[in-house]
Amino acid sequence: MQQPSTDSTTPGQYRLLVVSFLIVFFGLLMMTLRIAQKNEIMAIGAVWVANALTMVLHVIYWKRYGLSVGFKIAVVIQIVITILPFLFGNLGFMAVLLMLGGEIHYW
Repeated sequence: MQQPSTDSTTPGQYRLLVVSFLIVFFGLLMMTLRIAQKNEIMAIGAVWVANALTMVLHVIYWKRYGLSVGFKIAVVIQIVITILPFLFGNLGFMAVLLMLGGEIHYW
């Protein structure tokens, strides 16, 4: 029986990449569907939920395997973007709209 390679990456990285990609892919599909239906607020909600789900995955990965400093900063920024509407109400929602403004305006 062949022994596993010692220089391979952890299987958690591949699982994280695949699951994050699937969440983002289906979130973007939902956003596109909602924009096509002229329901921009639901499109923003779809992207926000996809961001929240990937944030949870990234935090779990961080706790389990650890991350480098750059990735830790990115995860913290993702957490702030996700909880911004809860902390600042309309101002937080406007920040999320500003973040997603390019996608919504394009369609």
